[in-house]
Amino acid sequence: MTERDLQNPFDEQDIAEPWRRLVGFAVDWMVLVMTSLVIVSALGIDLGAGDALRLPTSARLVQGFVGAAYYVGFTVWRGQTPGKMLIGTRVVMRRTARIPDLGPAAMRWVVPGIFVFLPGVSVVSVVIYGWLLFNLLRQGLHDKAARTVVVHAH
Repeated sequence: MTERDLQNPFDEQDIAEPWRRLVGFAVDWMVLVMTSLVIVSALGIDLGAGDALRLPTSARLVQGFVGAAYYVGFTVWRGQTPGKMLIGTRVVMRRTARIPDLGPAAMRWVVPGIFVFLPGVSVVSVVIYGWLLFNLLRQGLHDKAARTVVVHAH
C-alpha cells in the first residue's frame, strides 16, 4: 500500500455524487419531518398559527433529538440512513472504509445539527453541505470534522 492509499483508499468512482447525496438527504428530511410532527402532536405541543420557520422551542427540541437519534443511530448501525439505503450510498471512515462508531457519527450530526435549534434556515447549513461541491472527496464540513466520506454501497 502506498502513502497515498493510506490517506485516501478511495477511487473517484467510489465517492457518491452530489445529486445522490441530495436525494438521500431529501428522503431523510421528509422522514424526519413526519416523525417529528407525529411526536410533537403526541406530546400535545402547539405549533401555533405562525409560519414553519418559527417553530416553538419545544418543537425544535423534539426535531433536534429525533434528528440526532435518526442520523447517529442509523450511521452507527449500518453506515446508512433510510435515504442512503434507497439511493445506494454509505458513510464510512475516510482512512479505514469502516462504518463510523459513535464519536464520528455524532460529529457528523453535531456540525450541521446544532443549527436545528435556531429558527429559520441557516446560511451556515448551506456552507456545511455545499462544501462537498468543492472538495476532492466530496466531503461536507460535517464529513471533514468526522473524518468520513460518503461512498457507493456495494
